[in-house]
Amino acid sequence: MPGMGVFAQDSELKITSDFPGGNIKVEKVVNDTVWLSQDLRDTKGYWFYWCFKISGTSGKTVYFRFKDRPVFTRYGPAYSLNNDASWKWLGETSHTETEFKYTFSAEDTCAWFSVGIPYTRKNLEGFLSALRNKERLKMETLCFSEKGRAVEKLLITPRRKARYKVLLVARNHACEAMANYEMEGIIDAILNEVDLQYLRDNVEFMMVPFMDKDGVEDGDQGKNRIPRDHNRDYGEHSIYSSVRNLKAAVNTWSEGKLKMAIDLHCPHLRGHANEVIYVVGEEGEEMSRKQTRFSDLVEAHNKGELPFFSSDLIPYGTSWNTDKNYAQGISFSKWGTTIPNIDFSTTIEFPYANVAGVMVTKDNARVFGKSVAYAIMDYLRGLDKK
Repeated sequence: MPGMGVFAQDSELKITSDFPGGNIKVEKVVNDTVWLSQDLRDTKGYWFYWCFKISGTSGKTVYFRFKDRPVFTRYGPAYSLNNDASWKWLGETSHTETEFKYTFSAEDTCAWFSVGIPYTRKNLEGFLSALRNKERLKMETLCFSEKGRAVEKLLITPRRKARYKVLLVARNHACEAMANYEMEGIIDAILNEVDLQYLRDNVEFMMVPFMDKDGVEDGDQGKNRIPRDHNRDYGEHSIYSSVRNLKAAVNTWSEGKLKMAIDLHCPHLRGHANEVIYVVGEEGEEMSRKQTRFSDLVEAHNKGELPFFSSDLIPYGTSWNTDKNYAQGISFSKWGTTIPNIDFSTTIEFPYANVAGVMVTKDNARVFGKSVAYAIMDYLRGLDKK
């Protein structure tokens, strides 16, 4: 976490995780080879998130070797030279299962490397400051985290009294940063897409970008946190401040008008089911039918370069989506199905780096978010006809 960065001593190379979202353990440095591992601190078992800054790199070729386990996406690590803003993927042939190298120019005095493209409070502030037509968007504090950080709550209010309300959250697992770029696309579309006037006229949105705010800023895995992670904390006795306060806020805010609850996630790093965008099914025939309907709408509206197929939906009781996976506790999506008058609750899984052979970027993640906004509109319009 910030303040716990590990520096390589007795070398010109200095490596640290002492910044928002940082996570690394340096095992040793020999000449220009660095042995690393991700910091699992309060994580049960293995997970793959890491993010570090390295300086003293000018003119060097540096070799990075992780201790074990796959820790790269299909396109290798993400990196940003001389600043922490210009993130790119190193490339499909840049790495083995546990190693990569980088040759720095004389001007490259420092760099950031990460398993994926990061997103912290600083990114949210930058997005909101540049956002157009944001008069109806308000940022409030949902609560304060266990470490005293403000947990942001965004509200978008319609031009007239809300007919419907929609709840969206992200980062129930701290490491799943690409979900925030998807959320940015949803927000921008709601406020600026000409054809989404229906949403601006009729729908109020509540969004929480960082459910695990401490984990996001500290650079935690978040997934499989001990004693349970945020996305298994939505039962009767929630242990995390953000989850308790979200449930309380929704109870007051919903007014019987909350019709859709959507949790934005990222899956594992690699493998077929982790390199497509998909909707996660919930129990019950009726909810399953509605999730298929929503998934169909996303496919119909998806005009970006990242492919989406409704048929990739993982129904409840199949693949990893079984009772066993939720033994630790109740998920957001499961809790969402219990909200009074709710019509639809689900999770959208958005890959870190690769969607069916197409490289994920900040921009195309935002474009996909716009497709989700259009699907939300058409889904709610369907309720008008009932």
